[in-house]
Amino acid sequence: MKKMILGLGAIVAAAIVTSCAGVTTNNGMPALIGMGPNFFSTLKLNSYIGDVTSSYTVVKHGVTAEATITSFFTCVNMGDASFETLKGKALEGVSADDLIDIRVDYDQNCICGINTVKVKLTGTAIKYK
Repeated sequence: MKKMILGLGAIVAAAIVTSCAGVTTNNGMPALIGMGPNFFSTLKLNSYIGDVTSSYTVVKHGVTAEATITSFFTCVNMGDASFETLKGKALEGVSADDLIDIRVDYDQNCICGINTVKVKLTGTAIKYK
């Protein structure tokens, strides 16, 4: 019984130390969970980017853009979900200068070290006056 309790304690400690059980952040934004071996995780996260104070006209509500980031055992990391890339995609075909009321949703899945994060940006396209 004592060996079983010690074994379970070791597994829990390993999960915490290797970041298998937790959400990492990058300047307050959710980031890829990648420190150490991740055997399984599934997360849905979100963030919000505030409004601008300049004078503007709303061009279109509900513009969206999506991107996917993939990581293989934290050794090979691929994808571009930067704000500038997503903003550019969201404003394609819209005659607007910027976005406000920006919401970013993250859908992260990890199975045996293969980690994918789908990032969806939604906002309101505006034109500055």
